[in-house]
Amino acid sequence: MTKTTVKIGSFKVDDAELTSGTNHSVENILSIPCKSDPDLCKQLDGWDEQTSIPAFLDGKEHVLYRQHYDHDNDAWIMRLE
Repeated sequence: MTKTTVKIGSFKVDDAELTSGTNHSVENILSIPCKSDPDLCKQLDGWDEQTSIPAFLDGKEHVLYRQHYDHDNDAWIMRLE
């Protein structure tokens, strides 16, 4: 996992974690901790899995899709495309 900065609209989180795909997984996964920005977490809760979310990760444009909420770590897990 790599710490990264993610910006979604006016929300900015400096301690998101990016897990890159391996040989067994082609997806990149982004974990956004809810303690960093509770308002962003409320916003993500209102979207569904098919909603594309434009975002910037370390200044580079990407599209995110909501995967699920991680109850153990209080974080939203997002798929990066």
